Amino acid sequence: MTTPLRVLAVTRGHNFERNAFTAMLDALPGVEVSQVEQPAAQTFFRPENAPEWDAFLMYDMPGYTFHRDHSPVDLHEPPTRFREDFEALVAAGHGFVFLHHALASWPTWPRYASLIGGRFRFVPGDGQPDSGYRHEVDQRIRVLDQGHPITAGVDPEFALRDETYLCAVDNDVHPLLATDVPLDTTTHYSTYNAVRGRRDTSDGWEHEPGSGVVGWVKPHDASRIAYLQFGDGPSAYGNSNFRRLVTNALTWAAGSSTEVSS
Repeated sequence: MTTPLRVLAVTRGHNFERNAFTAMLDALPGVEVSQVEQPAAQTFFRPENAPEWDAFLMYDMPGYTFHRDHSPVDLHEPPTRFREDFEALVAAGHGFVFLHHALASWPTWPRYASLIGGRFRFVPGDGQPDSGYRHEVDQRIRVLDQGHPITAGVDPEFALRDETYLCAVDNDVHPLLATDVPLDTTTHYSTYNAVRGRRDTSDGWEHEPGSGVVGWVKPHDASRIAYLQFGDGPSAYGNSNFRRLVTNALTWAAGSSTEVSS
C-alpha cells in the first residue's frame, strides 16, 4: 500500500468557503492534508517541524490589515524568524504549491514574490499599479505543456468558472496553463478601488494587459515551486481538472530535487 503524501495546507488572510475547500482536499487521491491558519502556521516552517510534511499547500494571504473606517489597508513585514525559516526550506529543496490569493501574500517582501513567480497587488507600489480581478468568470483553460507532470491526465482544454486576475507574472516562469479570457482593464476591476469601498470599478486605473498564463512552475536550484491561479470558491473546488492539477502539483512538489527546472 502506497503511503499518502503528507501535506500541510496553510490558510487565513482571505475569506474562503472552508467546508467546500476541505471537502476538495479530502477528496484528493493519495494525499493526506492537514490545515493550519496563519500566524500559527509559521511554527511548522521551522527546521525541527517542516520535515513532517512532504509539501506545503499555500492558500493564505498574510501581510495585510484591512479597515473600513480610515486608511483602507495596512501592510506588514513578515516576522524575521518566518522569513529565515522559509528561505532555508527553499534552499533545502522543500516543495510548495501556491493557490489563487496566495499570490498576494507578504506584499512588502519582494523575495517572496520572486520565489513564487508573480505578484498580485492590492495597492500600487514600487512603481507598479494595483492588480485587477473579476469574479465567477466562465473561461476555457488550455494546457501549454502537456508533457509536464503537473498537467498529466488533465484535459488539453477544459471549462472552468472562477475568478481571474490581471497581475504581474515573471518572465522566467515555466508556463503550464493559459486562460482564453482577455486580461486587461476593460474586463477587470481595480483591486485598490475595491479596498477603498468602490468594488467592481476601474475608473482611474491603468494596467498593462496580462499574458493569459494562469499556472506555472518557478525554476529553483533545489525547491519545486508551482502556482495555480484557480481556487476562489466551490465552482473551482468541484472541477475535476482543477482537483487533478492540485494533486499532480503536490505530488510533483514533494518529489526529489532533481530536474526541478522542468
